[in-house]
Amino acid sequence: MAVTLDQFTAARSNFQAHYFLASCNTEFGGQEIQISWSTLADAVNNFISAHSLDESQVALRFVFCFDSGSSAMYLRLQILTMTQQVVNPLIYDLNSSPSIWYKITASGSMSTPTDTTTSDSAYLSAFYYCNGASCNSETVQQLSADTSIYAQNVVFPWQAEVKQLYTDNSSPTGASIVLAACSFAGVASDPVLFPHTLVIYLKNAAGDVLVDNSSTKTLNMKGADLGTLCPLMCGIYVSPI
Repeated sequence: MAVTLDQFTAARSNFQAHYFLASCNTEFGGQEIQISWSTLADAVNNFISAHSLDESQVALRFVFCFDSGSSAMYLRLQILTMTQQVVNPLIYDLNSSPSIWYKITASGSMSTPTDTTTSDSAYLSAFYYCNGASCNSETVQQLSADTSIYAQNVVFPWQAEVKQLYTDNSSPTGASIVLAACSFAGVASDPVLFPHTLVIYLKNAAGDVLVDNSSTKTLNMKGADLGTLCPLMCGIYVSPI
């Protein structure tokens, strides 16, 4: 769950080396989206209050999206609930009722979206993936060519990971949360060796990145990355512990 600075830097490099626009173009924005912590926390807390929920019931689903006009990735956020399975307590079923949707732009603003689906056709059509060491027209595949393998959204638990990141860093006043496009290498048997995921980290009020290489079992000065990707695991959150 705790991502060091070196691990984060490698994961960002992996994403940039394997995800491209047409003609192997890497010049696109939205790769690290920064929003104020209070803006996100207020949205989640209002949802919790409106539906009389416990924090442990809340999940955040981030949908990977693309704006061709600004040539930038952005995110759709669904705040929803999750229910622990009886048979397998490490698996939580996602519940879309109640839920609320937001659009998080590359500039970090949050607004009500017109689209509330869990995938984005513009993202899937715009991006290409390459497993190899270099990108060319013969090595890339358009994501829309196989929507059964390329990640379209990622789910994080609110209390156990996102809020825990904030509290483990001493709840810094004026902090920002950053949602960074990353890839961690899988295994050869995975359909996508470098799946697109997110690492979440904080900046303090001065803009300092709260991630380092110190040894810790908490999320203090670390990033958080234990989201559940869809595909392959859709409609659920899988806890690592």
